[in-house]
Amino acid sequence: MNITDKGQVLATVKELLALRLKHLHSATDPDASTLPSEQRCGTVTTLSGYTEWVVDALVPISIGWDWCIQAQPQAVRWQRDDLPRTNLQLMNEQGSTLDWEDNLRVLATWVDAQCWQKEVALALGTPPR
Repeated sequence: MNITDKGQVLATVKELLALRLKHLHSATDPDASTLPSEQRCGTVTTLSGYTEWVVDALVPISIGWDWCIQAQPQAVRWQRDDLPRTNLQLMNEQGSTLDWEDNLRVLATWVDAQCWQKEVALALGTPPR
């Protein structure tokens, strides 16, 4: 992996698959409800936030994303919300960089395959069920 003069880390998909994320920070978003607190009781709410992860490597890699909790029958589901933010730029087999949006979509799929939910829940002081 190499670093560009813009600070992006260039990596192949094979190198991406070998990376191991390390949790750096997570937090919840402020409550966006415009209702007074006494009128919120019994209303549907959305819990959301953000998380930032790093990779222990010779080059500095960070990736972060927004998340939300979706209520489902008998459980809640933590999921990524929107594309990630990162300094990681993927390259194809020919060594050309992917279009930035395609890059983020590939990284989003990779993030979705990671087991990040428990770590975020623990960082927020809310053990997952």
